[in-house]
Amino acid sequence: MKDNVVAVNLNDGNYYTFNFTSSLIWQCIDQGKAVTEIEQLLLEQFSEVAHPTIKEDVVEIIDYWLSEKLISKKNNLLN
Repeated sequence: MKDNVVAVNLNDGNYYTFNFTSSLIWQCIDQGKAVTEIEQLLLEQFSEVAHPTIKEDVVEIIDYWLSEKLISKKNNLLN
């Protein structure tokens, strides 16, 4: 994927530009993937990064997006 993702919160007008990794996570959430599936995909993409680091980063970005109301818990993230 060459292009980054830009998301706009239509409720408050804030916009967010995602780098490659965030874009990948965003697409996984859009596809209904669970956190564990997202972590596994990132482990495959970035084999040099330790699993605890990936897990922490995925949880951090998801928590941030939840706080910004870009996603909701109904996205089945905890499967």
